[in-house]
Amino acid sequence: MFKEGVAMITKLIVGELQTNCYLFFDDETRETLIIDPGDEPERIVDEIEKYRLIPIMIINTHYHFDHIGGNAFLKERYDIPIAVGDLDADLLENSHQDAFNFFGKRQDPSPEADILLSEDRSVKVGRFIFEVIETPGHTPGSISLYQAEEGILFSGDTLFYESVGRWDLVGGDEFDLIRSVGKLLKLPEETVVYPGHGKETTIKHERESNPFVELALIK
Repeated sequence: MFKEGVAMITKLIVGELQTNCYLFFDDETRETLIIDPGDEPERIVDEIEKYRLIPIMIINTHYHFDHIGGNAFLKERYDIPIAVGDLDADLLENSHQDAFNFFGKRQDPSPEADILLSEDRSVKVGRFIFEVIETPGHTPGSISLYQAEEGILFSGDTLFYESVGRWDLVGGDEFDLIRSVGKLLKLPEETVVYPGHGKETTIKHERESNPFVELALIK
């Protein structure tokens, strides 16, 4: 448990690629976002039941198999919608094939997305409203989620601790990725960043220590 108060965050590290799955919930209403359930959905369910949470939505920051592997299981279990960036929606249902191609791992196909996210939409959970930030580059439809009052950002695979996401995969684009990182680095410096892999960081730290920062701010 990293952040406590009326808003709470739990992180589970799941799957071969050590993906960060986050549960963001309102401590009063227990309403919960499941962000990037990449694998091990039974573990995610155990965590949900441990804290008596009420899932209301699955959000995939992008369509890659290591971020969506638990979609089918969790959607069936809780009968909740799946949300993804609108430009990743058509790629979501076939992403499981990459799990087999890379690891020989059989993964349940994700159901199609119920909600398409873009910057003209927001996500509400309990008393909290997340701004959707379009951050293409790692994939065409990558998104990040920003909650201004709590000062937190879920950055998916766009911004990491002292690094950025890959742009050399199918649908990736270096220019778009660097421009997206620059967008995130303009957030308040005290913003805590919860990335798709690795440890948490802050916008201030990334401005000072990320080797891509100069290029990103120029873009």
